[in-house]
Amino acid sequence: MRKRKIYIILLVLLALGTAFFFKSDLENIFLLSKNKLADFKNNALGKIAKNIEQKVSTPPPLKHDSSTTFGNLTKLGTISQTNIQRKDNGVVPLAENEKLDQSALLKAQDMLKGQYFAHISPSGQGPSELAGKVQYEFIAIGENLAMGSFSSDQDLVDAWMASPGHRENILNKSFTEIGVAVAKGTFEGKTTWMAVQEFGVPAAVCPKVDESLKAHIGSNQKQIDALLQTLTSRKNGLASRNASKDPSYSSQISSYNSMVSQYNSLVETTKKMIGDYNGQVNALNACVKNYQ
Repeated sequence: MRKRKIYIILLVLLALGTAFFFKSDLENIFLLSKNKLADFKNNALGKIAKNIEQKVSTPPPLKHDSSTTFGNLTKLGTISQTNIQRKDNGVVPLAENEKLDQSALLKAQDMLKGQYFAHISPSGQGPSELAGKVQYEFIAIGENLAMGSFSSDQDLVDAWMASPGHRENILNKSFTEIGVAVAKGTFEGKTTWMAVQEFGVPAAVCPKVDESLKAHIGSNQKQIDALLQTLTSRKNGLASRNASKDPSYSSQISSYNSMVSQYNSLVETTKKMIGDYNGQVNALNACVKNYQ
């Protein structure tokens, strides 16, 4: 009888020891998962990744009221005269871009049609919106406008060069591309020229950011939040159970700890993805600064 009592006591102590072991294991692993989560939050995507602000340079439109002969203006001549000015001032010539030509033509036609002379149309569209219409992706863009009677392409460009803001656009070292449109039409009852220069720094000059990676990170973040809710619920449920009377307690601890490992693995993977994404954003930001 005495040996039986001793045997029973040993079994009870063993059960209590096992329960204590699993509870300690549960607490330690859960604390580890919480620490990883806090670290993950401190490296949140929004901390570094910021939207790039596109620079737009729009000096006040130039009205050219002169007594010169009403001559002929051309797109290619205006581009040529612009590049002559850049060469004379030690600046690299601009490359003609078809999309910027289209954007400039849309602007010239819209001003004649809408009878306005401004960078922003009555409908609220400016250089950025026009660039979007022709699918020109840019880091920086500039727009020069002129209206009046001009004797030649050189006369037009000389008028812009005499205006500080327009001159700055023409000689801007950051701009690499240009589009031009010249259109003759009627404005407020008078025949006139509408001239538009569109300058640009294409987005292609800087490294791209992988937006699909950002979407993947967002998906992982949702999974991490869902896993944490499940883990918290399971932990609370396990804490309220009597380990010595629940034969499934051990297997449920194992299942819980397996989910903790899954959680921690997803956190580590996502943290690496965030690091990669933010590295891309930083590289883009550094490149953009060279052109703005």
